[in-house]
Amino acid sequence: MTTAATTELADCIATLKQAGENALTNPHVDDFLEIERYLGQLDRMVRETQQAMWSREAKDTIRRLERQEPLTPQDHDVIRTFIVSDAEHYLDQENNFGDWLNEFRRLIDEMGKRANTVDRESIGVLRGVLKDANRLVPDIRNYLEEKQRVQKFDLTQGDLDKQTCQLLARVLKEQLTSSNR
Repeated sequence: MTTAATTELADCIATLKQAGENALTNPHVDDFLEIERYLGQLDRMVRETQQAMWSREAKDTIRRLERQEPLTPQDHDVIRTFIVSDAEHYLDQENNFGDWLNEFRRLIDEMGKRANTVDRESIGVLRGVLKDANRLVPDIRNYLEEKQRVQKFDLTQGDLDKQTCQLLARVLKEQLTSSNR
């Protein structure tokens, strides 16, 4: 990685960190909208940096895939890096999954308690519980999808047929050239 790229990445993270500290001091919706923009910018920058860092190895792997040559352990590492390393590291970092399940259980129980006693005064409470559940369920689903993504990848990494090699070569090429992946 070039010094300029390292500096740009460090600057972006420092800006995000400062914005995060400011937002946590006095939470406001506008501050968190700004943080979302910074996170999107940082995500693109990190993805492009990863693409650049692994470009040479990825091109070698693509060549071997296209020629259906035997893949080296490094080739398998390259494929894993481009296809599922983000999911693997997300799963390693995420430490709230159990809490999310417990919270979802609590919300379902709360809805069950209120199901037969809804009136004009309590309907707002039920809506609040539903709002919390609607916010929570996508986090749970996302975690499980990422876990499933890694598991499916691991199942497909045995003997690679011609069609799978071509598909992997195409995916790696797209990963190297796309700013959206």
